[in-house]
Amino acid sequence: MIKALAVIMLCVSIIFHSSSRADYALGCKDPAYHQYIEQRFAHFESKNQRLLIDTLNDYQRSLANSDNPYQVIGDLSRHLRYSAQFEPIDVVNAKIERIFEHADDLTAEQHIAGLVLDSFSSETHAVGIARAWIAYRQGEHELAFDELLKSIEVSGSAVLSSFGPDFDLVRQMYADGHDAPVLAYIDKSEQFWTGRRPDGMRYVWREMIKAECRIQFDSVDTMKALELGLRVIDVSKDYGLSR
Repeated sequence: MIKALAVIMLCVSIIFHSSSRADYALGCKDPAYHQYIEQRFAHFESKNQRLLIDTLNDYQRSLANSDNPYQVIGDLSRHLRYSAQFEPIDVVNAKIERIFEHADDLTAEQHIAGLVLDSFSSETHAVGIARAWIAYRQGEHELAFDELLKSIEVSGSAVLSSFGPDFDLVRQMYADGHDAPVLAYIDKSEQFWTGRRPDGMRYVWREMIKAECRIQFDSVDTMKALELGLRVIDVSKDYGLSR
């Protein structure tokens, strides 16, 4: 009886939210929504172009001035995520090799300390995403999908557990019509990116994919799903997400 009541209440909640928040008359096919998504994609590209420069400057400063080898490796790995999107393939490959050169320069004690601290998970993820970008840009889609999923075979990463994995390539793959690897990536992220906030976003993304909606893979999607009239729970309330 209790379970049946819970199901009824959930259905009522979904119907209420979908009927009361539809701001786009044509739903996911609404031209106004498509225009909004195009603007968001342009924003992401502009931001990432800026971060390409900013993160390179960070790496160069840490390389010249820092006596902390972890900072040098970390700064280069953050830069690599943007380098892989925009720079020539040979430049990206050279920067991947440079990360491993920096790692080889660590003493045995430093290497062990790095493994204990974070298992170099964030750096491993960055390299994996870069390799996936390289393959994708060269049209080797199956290899790109494999590298994408390998990039989140991580453990013990405080950064990835808190903020989640990279979604720039996922955004592009989904926009190009590759639903299966995107769903696999979302599913696999459950192994380390846990909590009410990521659960809420994953739930909304899956529902938007079912509805064939365009997605920006950002927390804003939780609001846009309601505005599109999708029959989804308002996760800002039910999953504790703030907008």
